[in-house]
Amino acid sequence: MRNLRLALLGLAAMSALLLGLGFLQRAFKSDNAPPATATAPEAPAAPAAESAVNPPPLPFAVKDARQKIETIIATAPEYGRFFDRLRLLFPNNYNGILDSLAKDAVTAQKPPAADALLADAVTALRRANGSFAAKAPDAALAQIFAMQLKEMQALAQRDAHLCVAFLFGTNGSGLLDFAASHRDLVADAAISGLEAMNSGRISPTQRGMPGDADFQTLDKALTDKGLSRAEIETLLDGKTADPPIPDERMCAAGQIYLETLRGLDPAARGRLYSLAVDLMVKS
Repeated sequence: MRNLRLALLGLAAMSALLLGLGFLQRAFKSDNAPPATATAPEAPAAPAAESAVNPPPLPFAVKDARQKIETIIATAPEYGRFFDRLRLLFPNNYNGILDSLAKDAVTAQKPPAADALLADAVTALRRANGSFAAKAPDAALAQIFAMQLKEMQALAQRDAHLCVAFLFGTNGSGLLDFAASHRDLVADAAISGLEAMNSGRISPTQRGMPGDADFQTLDKALTDKGLSRAEIETLLDGKTADPPIPDERMCAAGQIYLETLRGLDPAARGRLYSLAVDLMVKS
């Protein structure tokens, strides 16, 4: 259960749980709408040699829908930063994702919202290239978690209940409004995952699995930070506390958790981060 809990806390920037982006998808798309897809994982290549593959001609309706999607992205410059990096680093995936989003728009017979476009793009990219992120160098891997902490801090200022919903990867009323009003933060988190995937494919870092000593070190560090046994077991083992822990305290405990992970010995921290990312990608 500890590994599973780490996974749930580990990869908000790259998963459909990004600030409730699973919730965003359900809000903007019907349950029957197919998810956006990307091309196969892109192999490492020298920047000068890598270029987008020319796709076959698209039907007029799909081509028109793609142009409209690109216009929608242009009206959300915060998200445009993510799509610009996606096009530069993973050009084949960029074209595959936008073509898929365009086909979905034709099927739905309505233009998608910018937040939903980012949600679908992040999800598709994670499926195609997410495994690279677990092999990212330490700095790129740590940035994913640094952004998650910033997200939690921003949520804590708005609503402790939303903070806890984000912490445990569940939906919460208000996450949609929060994401729409914090697009710069959402985009930065998405870009951190994108950069980790690119770093992991270009300069893969091999790490071993965390052992009992790593978890014991984390457990002790959380205790030293003042977390109760019930709070630690909720975070690491997924246990339901009795009596329940108030949202304000659980939100604070989640932030302490991420701060504590950041302060661990670099080798142990890297193993825990890598495991969390790897499990989330496979979930």
